[in-house]
Amino acid sequence: MKNSILAMGAAAVLIGGSMTASCGGDDGGGSTVGGSGGGGGSDASTGGTSGSGASSGTGGGIVTDGATDSGCQNGQACGDGGVCAGGVCCDATLACGATCCAGGQVCAFGKCATPTTTCVDSEDCAAGEYCELSLGQEVTADAGDAGSCVGGATPKTGKCLPKPPTCPTGQPPGDPPTCLTACSYKPPATAFSPTVKYSWGGQTSSPYATDVMMTPIVVQLDDDDCDGKITDRDIPEIVFSTFSGGSYETGGSLHAISVVNGGVVDKWSLDGVLNPTKHIAGGNIDGQPGNEVVGCGLDGKAHAVTGDGQPLWASAVMPCFMPSIADLDQDGSVEVIVEGGILDGATGALKHGFSTPLASSFVVSDVDGDGKLDVVTGSQGFDASGQMFVDTGLANTSQFPNDSDWKSPWPAIADFDNDGKPEIVVMHNLNHALSVWRYDATQSAKFSLVRAPVDINGTIPPSACASGTWGNTHGGGPPTIADFNGDGTPDVALAGGVGYVVFDGKKLVDPAVAGVDTILWLKQTTDCSSASTGSTVFDFNGDGTAEVVYSDEQKLRIYDGPTGNVLFETCNTTATLIENPVVADVDNDGHADVVAVSNAYAHACADDSSRQSGVRIFGDTAGNWVRTRRVWNEHAYHVTNVGEDGAIPSVEAANYTSTGLNNFRQNKQPGSEFAAPDAIVSLSPQCAGAYGLVATVTNIGEAALPAGVVVGFYEYPSTQLGTGATSKPLYSLESEKVFLPLASAPTGTAFARVDDTTTPHPEWTECRTDNNESKAVDASCSVPR
Repeated sequence: MKNSILAMGAAAVLIGGSMTASCGGDDGGGSTVGGSGGGGGSDASTGGTSGSGASSGTGGGIVTDGATDSGCQNGQACGDGGVCAGGVCCDATLACGATCCAGGQVCAFGKCATPTTTCVDSEDCAAGEYCELSLGQEVTADAGDAGSCVGGATPKTGKCLPKPPTCPTGQPPGDPPTCLTACSYKPPATAFSPTVKYSWGGQTSSPYATDVMMTPIVVQLDDDDCDGKITDRDIPEIVFSTFSGGSYETGGSLHAISVVNGGVVDKWSLDGVLNPTKHIAGGNIDGQPGNEVVGCGLDGKAHAVTGDGQPLWASAVMPCFMPSIADLDQDGSVEVIVEGGILDGATGALKHGFSTPLASSFVVSDVDGDGKLDVVTGSQGFDASGQMFVDTGLANTSQFPNDSDWKSPWPAIADFDNDGKPEIVVMHNLNHALSVWRYDATQSAKFSLVRAPVDINGTIPPSACASGTWGNTHGGGPPTIADFNGDGTPDVALAGGVGYVVFDGKKLVDPAVAGVDTILWLKQTTDCSSASTGSTVFDFNGDGTAEVVYSDEQKLRIYDGPTGNVLFETCNTTATLIENPVVADVDNDGHADVVAVSNAYAHACADDSSRQSGVRIFGDTAGNWVRTRRVWNEHAYHVTNVGEDGAIPSVEAANYTSTGLNNFRQNKQPGSEFAAPDAIVSLSPQCAGAYGLVATVTNIGEAALPAGVVVGFYEYPSTQLGTGATSKPLYSLESEKVFLPLASAPTGTAFARVDDTTTPHPEWTECRTDNNESKAVDASCSVPR
């Protein structure tokens, strides 16, 4: 049995959503830290169900004086309810091992500590500190221009305390803990069986008003947890555009939806502004609290929309197809980049045009090694002021550049030879051929050709698509980059008209390997219409090899990375442009989800004649998919271009040199895919006001502990007094009190057990379960003298 980490003594509860009342009385009281306390938190009842969460009692708090000399031995009971610490009879709330803490201090991880700055979460604290919410009080939420708090609760402040140290290898954390150990859980290898967790739309008959044929984004737009800020702890929004009646270029609506209390909720929609099948990006573009969405308008302008769906600005008329967001010049002000120029994020004003028109769509990355971001097309590189510094002349032709069905060369970027310098992979749609080049200042043309064009159709004949279709003579969508075969080198994957192909990255940059031999695997698919769809990749089980997530005209499939074997498929109809599924944690449950879009106006699934329309979110109900980020903010997504809260870095780390990355259009949670929660609990009586027992649940793990964790209250040895449950997610080092009101104190000792249920919860698993009971404590309300 183990105590909670912030210990005020053998019988006192120290941390929680609001303060637990101490057992101080008239002759043992003193000043308090953190204001009035009461026994707030989540109410429990003797009937075994959680209550309303209302606070009860007044006064209390953490007593910060009252030690008396006694010449006692450490750990012995002394006085009435005191504990011997450092040779004195110390108030139990101040005892900290062999030390009796001074007034104004608290005992945290076995050491006396003085609380510092007021905080709402740990981001408000200095490096090496965390936010202890038991040491503060409620405040009013204000999420700035992102709109009002949507969770309906009032956030709490706390005080910053020093983070506990990491336990030396092989050393247990102690009881109570004085350090933290690594906390991870690797799910067992099981059958790959995604299911639909949530869906939106579903209008599969005329006018097909919920049809979607663009890549959705996932970004935080409002304050779900009511802490007054837009952070990664909120539940992200899924943003996408719809069209009706098959008119995918002439009208439509922009939608923001989110998962709330287990279901999809419409947050807002904006009609008739954006082209419904060009693409969007999201992030903080104006430097004010909250994030915005940018897209391409029906009027030929770029448009920005606030986090609550209101128009923010419109640019001048200019080419716009696939926006990106970045701080190109590293000045702390964000730019929006579209095919027509570089725009000021706050106003939409044109900062720089491009010195030469873009020959294709683009991505943003540092490719010349000067530490600053560049705008990179399939054949060109431009600096932050729009000046071109390299033009390869390769893969620089396209068709329909002003349409939603732009047949553009598509670039992607990674380091394939591990020299710290990036290569540019280019998919030339008109020639259904993939090539690779790199910036090279030693060459007169400033580039080197790494791989001459390779036919992406491989051994599949073009006749797999009927004569006259685009896929018969052209094809190739935006590339994705990840390690598919586990050799430590990134590989390249993309879809064409007749098949889906993965190239071995190591072979791709080896001039001794023939082009046809660089193909790792190739699977026939059906996309003769656009032959340009995108895809995404993700390592669902964390084994070091990525899986492919791709939807052609008929089906959504997930392919095994090394072999191309189909792990999962389901009907998912779409007429296809360049849209693709995305992977993100959209419900903030600590596991990856697949967001797939569909439309019903053009095709029915050959298997069963079904049609799909709208957005579906797939997940693994057994909880076996690993963790990932809660963001996918643009079509050309890479991990380092955006924070989980939507913040755009002033100085973006190179994705291709960042540990655990070197990928493109692959989401990850670098270093913490297997992070798990670890719940511990301590118990104390509430003596001021209405009597009850207060269990403080603390998460000392590395991943969030979901809301609704059951806490059982017991009189020793096994009589259950009641149950309760936590009311909010608990992140690492966070705590919440669960209060059980009782008519009278138990006659003996009492203890609490966290996760006290036999109901399975496969969506989360602790890294340890042998520390889920508190120590037994005296449930009476005596005070030291």
